[in-house]
Amino acid sequence: MYFRTIFGFFAHFAWVALLTLLTQIGGLVWLLALPVAYFLRRKWPLRGLTWLAFICMYFAGSVFVVPPLARLNGRVPMPVFSNQQLRPESLWFCLLNRHYVRPDLRRALEEVALQMQNQFPGNAIWYLDANFPFINGYPLEPHFSHNDGKKIDLSFYWTQAESGMPVDANPSPVGYGLYADPLPNERDYSAECKQKGYWYIDLDGSIAAPFISKKNYRFDGERTRELLRLLAEHPAIRRILVQPHLKQRLGLSAFGKLRFQGCKAARHDDHAHVELR
Repeated sequence: MYFRTIFGFFAHFAWVALLTLLTQIGGLVWLLALPVAYFLRRKWPLRGLTWLAFICMYFAGSVFVVPPLARLNGRVPMPVFSNQQLRPESLWFCLLNRHYVRPDLRRALEEVALQMQNQFPGNAIWYLDANFPFINGYPLEPHFSHNDGKKIDLSFYWTQAESGMPVDANPSPVGYGLYADPLPNERDYSAECKQKGYWYIDLDGSIAAPFISKKNYRFDGERTRELLRLLAEHPAIRRILVQPHLKQRLGLSAFGKLRFQGCKAARHDDHAHVELR
């Protein structure tokens, strides 16, 4: 009994830590769900009540409690269903509360999304990880700097290899890891970084590879170039991190806001990291 109690304590501790790491609020919600489930079980002795209480409380909190509290912290959620031109790459980014930004960043992206829509009817900007709703400096793993509401990752564009038709969203199921690799005549910065010991720089590609048939897709340079250009020209945007070979290939060398992220961060030829001033 003693060992079961100790194991249960550490299991709960590990679960709370994991939920907090992934969602910021999940660990607290789990702790609140435990006494709720305890009292419910006295009336309805059913299995799974803790999970049911947690899921209901988590979703209710994420929809009705977190957004207004986040606004007090100077952050707002990115559109989920309300804007067809600015959409999450996956609903998981929203379900995990990783889609919060400063109002000025959301406004800037909405403006750029409208410009993209005017040039490419039916187009959408697909966003990935942004920030958690609360506390400046609170890390959004595994990112180094998504901790102040001013950062967001945006997916690049792809087409079907055979038909040339645009692909909705990113073919990668995790949103990351489908790289627009350097051409033979372009400098391969990611390979150079790996040679320096930064083995993890293309870890996203290793995770996504089993789920993607890369030969079925082609990098859409036209739409991606226009997206990066519009972002670079927007006065609210401070900088955009992309791999240097794409900056050169897309003819964007004149834009100083487009910068190399260095070797310590993951490679950025599968997405753009966008920062608010």
